[in-house]
Amino acid sequence: MFKEIAIDPAAVAASYLQFNHIIDRFGVPEGRLIAAFPSKWKRLVYEAANTQLKGHLDLKRIEERLRKLPATAFLARERPGQGCGEDWVRAAIDEHRRLPFEAVVTAATVGDPGFLQPADVSTDHPSFVTNRQWHVKRDAVSMAECCAPLLSSSLHVKLIDPHFDAHARRFKRPFLEFMQRARSGTTIDIFRGDQVDPAHFVAGIHRTLQDWKPSGIVLRLFLRPQVPMHNRFILSSAGGVSFQIGLDDDATGDRPEDIVTILQTDVWAREWGTYAGDDCIIRLNL
Repeated sequence: MFKEIAIDPAAVAASYLQFNHIIDRFGVPEGRLIAAFPSKWKRLVYEAANTQLKGHLDLKRIEERLRKLPATAFLARERPGQGCGEDWVRAAIDEHRRLPFEAVVTAATVGDPGFLQPADVSTDHPSFVTNRQWHVKRDAVSMAECCAPLLSSSLHVKLIDPHFDAHARRFKRPFLEFMQRARSGTTIDIFRGDQVDPAHFVAGIHRTLQDWKPSGIVLRLFLRPQVPMHNRFILSSAGGVSFQIGLDDDATGDRPEDIVTILQTDVWAREWGTYAGDDCIIRLNL
């Protein structure tokens, strides 16, 4: 799963060099995301930088980099964030005890496990080791949770599986979980192989939507040539992952786990371009 790491705003506001040293290690292709703790984390960084670096060029450079830091670099979970503005470290200690982060980066001295100094941030540290491939249980919730940051942070999501069939409960269950993690205004494209009756494909989606109809979602269905279509992906405008087996779950337990791999940026860009176009067989405004 994506690693959620909390960063003390003061730790990245000390200098532009330290800011880059830490922030460059985050993003979807790295498998590590910054905890949105609090939701206005960027504002706290700027305020801390303004206090420490006012009048220095580093302040302007940090401000510019903060502006360009995409929402997809963050993992938003149900973390309250109370007290962060008054004492971020104290709030992080309390929150880490309630619902642990993968790690917390701060220059403050904290004796609790999981707290790192900025100098400790490196690919050699256990909390920052490569995290681009996971074993994931093939149950609908686990499958959706592993790629939830992609589903919730993007307004365009593409589900690709040559055998996708919403008539089958093994596809229906994960699909409903995927949709529940998408936000209103998202366009979801489903691509499957063309060796199926289009009416059957569409009817399966309509039948599935009777169980739960999302609000504000645009759903587009595509059929592509079956022979060259093999890999299974969940792609978003933020990045993508591949599922080795498929976008279906396994209630029988015969194949209980799948290997899910984060796509590197160049691989994602090529697949994103491959699965594109306006040749959908139907568009549903939900």
